[in-house]
Amino acid sequence: SVKSRISEIVDLLEGKDSVTFEALFEGQLTKSQIIVTFLAVLEMAKSQLIRIMQHRQTGIIRIFHG
Repeated sequence: SVKSRISEIVDLLEGKDSVTFEALFEGQLTKSQIIVTFLAVLEMAKSQLIRIMQHRQTGIIRIFHG
């Protein structure tokens, strides 16, 4: 579920400054898992639990806690 994936993402960010957007999808094997992860990221951004920033030159998207 989206709520459980949000919890997993919070755990992943714990103790780190940030993670790449791609890192959130590592090990995601099914379409539904990918969709749930994407929905979780959107919900977390809406709730301001995370910040999303893209590096101008490299295009790498990073997710920051809070």
